Amino acid sequence: MATAEGKRYEVSACRPSQLPELRTLINQVFLTERGGKGDMFEYVPLLYRQTDTANLRVVTCAGRIVGHAGICPRPLRWRGQTFQVGLIGGVCCEAGLRGTGVGTLAMQDAARRTAELGLDFGVLWTGSVRFYTRLGWRHAGRMTIAHARRTSAPASLPVLALRESPFSPDDCHALHAAAGRNGIVRTVEETRRLFVAPGRDVTVAAQDGRLAGYAVLVGATVREVEGDAAACSALLAHAAQNSDVTSVWPFGDARLTAIGQALTMDVKTHPLGMMLVVSRERLLAKVERELGRSLASCGPGDALLAALFGTPTSPTPPVDVFINYLDHV
Repeated sequence: MATAEGKRYEVSACRPSQLPELRTLINQVFLTERGGKGDMFEYVPLLYRQTDTANLRVVTCAGRIVGHAGICPRPLRWRGQTFQVGLIGGVCCEAGLRGTGVGTLAMQDAARRTAELGLDFGVLWTGSVRFYTRLGWRHAGRMTIAHARRTSAPASLPVLALRESPFSPDDCHALHAAAGRNGIVRTVEETRRLFVAPGRDVTVAAQDGRLAGYAVLVGATVREVEGDAAACSALLAHAAQNSDVTSVWPFGDARLTAIGQALTMDVKTHPLGMMLVVSRERLLAKVERELGRSLASCGPGDALLAALFGTPTSPTPPVDVFINYLDHV
């Protein structure tokens, strides 16, 4: 039992019977209030699994769910090393209770559950930086946001909807896996799930009869784009036929220079991604043992962050801190 602002709250695991109520709250906060449509339970199915409700931490008041923080335990691979991490998602509070400590209660319980599971650390992506830094979370990595302006210029390569092409999600997955840009490689089943999630349009670029690239578009945001600079330029030009579009890239991505020459773009870089080390000593010992050297030799600044997420001087972060599908990786 916890108290905040004179109210009494219970913080616990979500019961299976409470999932419909949690679904309503999550969709209200992350979709309805932002003018979106669809169902968050379908967008991030690995987080909201009926078989994993112990990791959906809810705050209730008088028996009603008013807050939530979810944990999706997943292995994270980096240069042959595997860490067991908790991807944090769906952190929210009922609109009328924001600023009263409900979100803090949910996150404190999520941190306790993360430690209870023996996870190495937690990972989340957020735009609410101050809330999490007050709770001890730390920045890790940077990303580049590119705004491509509306264009009437035709795409340099043929672009068509994936469903109307001779290619399949499996072909796109093979391109994703072979690109070698990611420290984390999804399974083919996860790629299929990502592509069919409601509200997503997947387009492909072809060259000489082969798949040259693909893009996953959600509204006016290109959530993921893969291929060389020519393929990405064609895909972005196609996406920007009706309106400006935003795309997300790893910090220092070499393709952006060539894409910027082909398209009218505004580019900016800013931090994204935060981490909380739940058992720092155990994690440090594990990394040093597997690397065969001390983390102090890995680079400037915080060696743990440098080893796991890259630094602002790294050419690209070694893990997917830039792709907005954290519950699918």
